[in-house]
Amino acid sequence: MNNIGLTKAKKIKDLKRKAILQAAAKVFSQKGYIDSSIKDITNEASVSVGSFYSYFNNKEGVLAQIYEEISDMSLKAAVDASMTVKDSIVKKFTLAMTSAICTYVNNKEFSKILFVKSMGINESFEKKRWEILDKTNVYLKGILEHLDQFHSSGINDINVTSVLLTNSLFGVITYWLNEKITSNFKDMLFSLCTYHLRALNINFTDDEVNQYINEILISDYKEFLK
Repeated sequence: MNNIGLTKAKKIKDLKRKAILQAAAKVFSQKGYIDSSIKDITNEASVSVGSFYSYFNNKEGVLAQIYEEISDMSLKAAVDASMTVKDSIVKKFTLAMTSAICTYVNNKEFSKILFVKSMGINESFEKKRWEILDKTNVYLKGILEHLDQFHSSGINDINVTSVLLTNSLFGVITYWLNEKITSNFKDMLFSLCTYHLRALNINFTDDEVNQYINEILISDYKEFLK
């Protein structure tokens, strides 16, 4: 098989794997992890059970991969959105936080598994949840260290502050997924961003925060402006 054929085959394989993950997320979200079967997943994905086992060893492997996919997507979105060196710290922070939250919200079924539906399944998955929290915490800690070094933000304890940021971010997402936050989505983003900017002693105006939130929503997440 030539390179074009190999590339095409890889794309088909990736699409099938993604279809299985998306089907699993939907099934787990609707029936719960414990009550879902591999057959439920393959029926939803319109693939054979044999195809499932060519990608995953078991149901646990699918859930573990869902955890990895959503956390990696969110962190990558945050990093990509704040890469421009010349941007102000307000813009970097707002773009990163908005992009991370939108990634979770735009992948609602995946996020429900992570934040709502898989709580307390077993020790292995609790450990995986903590790994995701820790990855986010490390990323936010890096931002805080940068702020403290280059912008004299006066953060008393970077370790504690990064944990507070991590848990407030995931807390808001969890409440939104449980439909316990009825605010307009953009207003929720604005409140979360401005709350943390104040807590970090970063000067900003409401207009610039709204502008940066709009940049993300208009470019990639127009449905959230409705």
